[in-house]
Amino acid sequence: MTTTTSAASPEPLPFHLTGNFAPVLDELIVHDLDVTGTLPPELTGTYVRNGPNPRNGPTPTWFLGHGMLHGVRLERGRARWYRNRWVDAPTSSNTNIVRHAGKMLALVETALPVAVSDELETLGAFDFAGGLTRGMTAHPKICPSTGELLFFAYSLQPPFVTYYRADASGALVQSEPIQVGSPTYMHDFAITKRYALLLDLPVLFNGWRTPVPIQWSDDYGARIGVLPRDGRGDEVRWFPIAPCSIVHTANAYEEGGTIVLDVVRAPHLDGPSQLFRYTLDLERGVVHEAPLDARHVEFPRIDARRTGSAHRYVYALEFCDIVNGIPTDCVLRKYDVTTGRCTVHDFGPGRVSGECIFVPRTPSSDEDDGYAICYVYDRNRNTSDLVVLDAADFAAPALATVALPRRIPYGIHGNWFPDPG
Repeated sequence: MTTTTSAASPEPLPFHLTGNFAPVLDELIVHDLDVTGTLPPELTGTYVRNGPNPRNGPTPTWFLGHGMLHGVRLERGRARWYRNRWVDAPTSSNTNIVRHAGKMLALVETALPVAVSDELETLGAFDFAGGLTRGMTAHPKICPSTGELLFFAYSLQPPFVTYYRADASGALVQSEPIQVGSPTYMHDFAITKRYALLLDLPVLFNGWRTPVPIQWSDDYGARIGVLPRDGRGDEVRWFPIAPCSIVHTANAYEEGGTIVLDVVRAPHLDGPSQLFRYTLDLERGVVHEAPLDARHVEFPRIDARRTGSAHRYVYALEFCDIVNGIPTDCVLRKYDVTTGRCTVHDFGPGRVSGECIFVPRTPSSDEDDGYAICYVYDRNRNTSDLVVLDAADFAAPALATVALPRRIPYGIHGNWFPDPG
């Protein structure tokens, strides 16, 4: 009697190696890109976004892929070039890119920043002249008033959190250990004109290369720390809040004897996240907690000139469809947190936006006078575009669409870098 056996079905690929999460395999430079519509001539600078893109074979998780920068250069109504470059560093450096004191820095929260050129070529690790000896958050804050760069690091070894401050010239002027009870996943924070706000939450950190890098703790508790920006580490004042997970903040500001903090908050590690507001009463020592909207959103952004000051508008990515825990369709939301209204921009069937950023029309323009910029993936064409929206008329058709020479894999954070002037 002869028996036959069928070959075992291959294991399905993890999400970060399929669809538009899958990495691209080379670097390109393409000049003079086609534009549909009209690019505002005042948009002269470069939009750059970072994201994981494995370079030497598959990685076990999305977050361990090498960083890849995708940039589009705009000049006086023309799209001059697109280029993509791996961040050539021993760490992943795959989460964000910022510019401070003339240096562009690719960031991941568990390693030193990596300096890159205006053409996105890697220059090397940057450690603030030896002052930084551990990782740096991928979400530093640049104070519009002082030009300071404020940031923190979290670690598996004590001190589990360290707060830093660099002056406008890029010199590190402060390093403060912060006492927390355990290694904790602290991805983002916020600043006001006088304070830094730290999030000590029940999402504990085990190391990104462990089987369970982060995990929920029912016993750890949740609190917001308020530290004077130039204060000592032992001057943190802690405010208990309901247990939650907060990956990204939108902004914070002082209002009388209170601090207002807008975040994207989930009630648990894997729950849907909503735009949410904390109001900290500094005199009474209590916190008022309230959602601002019920929709599932992430990647909140504001006009960066408002960092630490009162803001009216928050831009976010709404997850409209989730398959096996992975967002498959998204639209953009613009929230007016003063009136409670929000506006949607839907790019249409098969077109999926990433995080959008606000760019003011001029340095002195009002908060709503400018442009929302993002990369949009088109499933129908398997390619991507750079799209420019009128921020004041957010639901209207795009002002300009720049056709890119390839698809840009879903990534994480980016920024607009205007020419100095």
